[in-house]
Amino acid sequence: MKKSRKMSILMLPLLLTYVLQATQYARAPVHYNFYVVYAENADIALVPGKDKSPNGQPLLQNTTSQVGLYNLSLGRWGPGYRVNYTDAFNVTNNEAFPIKMIGFNFSGTGGEYLNIYILNNTNPGTDIFGDTQVLIWNGTRSLINSTYYIYFSPAPVYLQPGGTSRATIMINILENVIGLNQTTSEIRYDGTLYFWFTGVY
Repeated sequence: MKKSRKMSILMLPLLLTYVLQATQYARAPVHYNFYVVYAENADIALVPGKDKSPNGQPLLQNTTSQVGLYNLSLGRWGPGYRVNYTDAFNVTNNEAFPIKMIGFNFSGTGGEYLNIYILNNTNPGTDIFGDTQVLIWNGTRSLINSTYYIYFSPAPVYLQPGGTSRATIMINILENVIGLNQTTSEIRYDGTLYFWFTGVY
């Protein structure tokens, strides 16, 4: 009997530590909400993918505040989370000529926790990547340019769908996110994603 009682007492600190850790993570959500802007004066469509946000809605939705602006709602996640949206949205070329994505820019906060990929499969052999997912944003900078670009095949008829590429978004939030504590229970990360396109002539 004495031995059992001693084991119970030794296990108590471990249980308390677990409860405190669970409370800390439960009180520290991170809110992600980004906007996506595509090239003006071009017929490039952004279409929601198959992935849903935690509220059951598509990740990509039209905004009512501005034409050509899309809201990309990535949900609320706490420190230590790794989230992978493999079909966040699709980019489609509706022009009757081929185009290429030559740049990507991110403004706002939280970009350091994102990796963004674009599937390059609209015309293998036309560019250097071939049929593969291309990392276009590594948390710090864009990895594509006028030489290392993503190719989009032309639409068969203007304003009909042409080459389409799928976007994958990976969120990796470190466990030691600065600014989260017992009094500040939420940090909001948001910003704007910009894609840059040009025609292939």
